Amino acid sequence: MKKVLLAGALALAGFGTQAAVVCDSCDYQPSPSVASNLGLHNTLTDDNSTFSNATTGQNGAFSNWWVFSIDPAGLASINAIFLPIRNISNFAVDLLSVDDVVCAANTAFQSGACSLLTTIGGAITSLTDPVYATVIDFTGLDAGTYAFNVRGTITGLGPTQPASYTGNLQVNQLAVPEPGSLLLAGLGLMGLGWVTRRKA
Repeated sequence: MKKVLLAGALALAGFGTQAAVVCDSCDYQPSPSVASNLGLHNTLTDDNSTFSNATTGQNGAFSNWWVFSIDPAGLASINAIFLPIRNISNFAVDLLSVDDVVCAANTAFQSGACSLLTTIGGAITSLTDPVYATVIDFTGLDAGTYAFNVRGTITGLGPTQPASYTGNLQVNQLAVPEPGSLLLAGLGLMGLGWVTRRKA
């Protein structure tokens, strides 16, 4: 969990490769019809993107959608932290495959808007312990397009009190067997061939 909090703190400090605030005091979308594009991520170069959203004086449930692509296949993790921590509950993130989406291109300061987002079943859902931080550990994904939904319930904000979440999407290449493991596997196959040959 320390890794999650550190990533959130770094993102808050502005140390992300790509940051985007969707809106301030906006009406959050309750369904996957509008999203923000984080772009294409190359798993061979360990790409990452930061994402964030902010509001002032807005209480109630929120649901934000983010879209990203990876190529080639690899591993992806997502984490987010909400501040102030006493004002959030049911904070979670869901990761889904995308069936169809139309996204505008990103700029240097803002992620492109996505529409016509439809997702496929089989969501991976985060655990929310503590309630103000949420994380999906590295999971294997095929090359393609995916979306994640950040959701929660804000309570107790005053009319001018700000609140926000920020997080990190990170991709890595699939684990490559170490040379020692490959050597052991090769020796095992050689031994199996020798035993089979003796029996013949």
